[in-house]
Amino acid sequence: MWQRRALADIPTVQWRNGHGYTKVIAEGRTGSGLQWRLSVAALLKDAPFSIFTGWRRSFALLGQESVILSEKNGNWSCTVNGSTPPFQFSGEDAVQSSGIVAPVQALNLMVRSNIASEQPRLILLKKPAFTFLDMGESQIFLIPSNGAWNLCEGQSNVRMVPGEIWSNSDPISSRIFLTQEKPKNSLFFVKI
Repeated sequence: MWQRRALADIPTVQWRNGHGYTKVIAEGRTGSGLQWRLSVAALLKDAPFSIFTGWRRSFALLGQESVILSEKNGNWSCTVNGSTPPFQFSGEDAVQSSGIVAPVQALNLMVRSNIASEQPRLILLKKPAFTFLDMGESQIFLIPSNGAWNLCEGQSNVRMVPGEIWSNSDPISSRIFLTQEKPKNSLFFVKI
């Protein structure tokens, strides 16, 4: 069953380096501790990211703004905006954000490096319509970035808008349709 959460209702936690804030959407734990975390961070100004040794990170922007991510030693640099696919990097990289002219929201998926590379994953959807079927035991998150989307499953039809997080942890065996309300709308699909 699909559940809706308003991003505004999720508690805010300060970054461990003190340079920003995050809202934890979901976490996965096992007997050996935290294995993955999905969150939305508020980037208020140019700032360094916290180091997460032993983690892989996927970073994407919600909305229309853009930000430049640069590795401190100059090994890589990438401009990310609401229309670019998620950018992946090592949690051990010393990363600095720059080019922030107004506060932006960033979607972060962090996964322990020892987890199989197929799971979890974060995908940007920008085409007019998508169908997915038989997600099995996966946990699914849908996060509209730009504009509204419609989610149809069986007889159920719901409208999703930016600022909402839709999730489903029940086995999905029916066909799911996602459609844009307007061209160029984008949505992030997270499968864990």
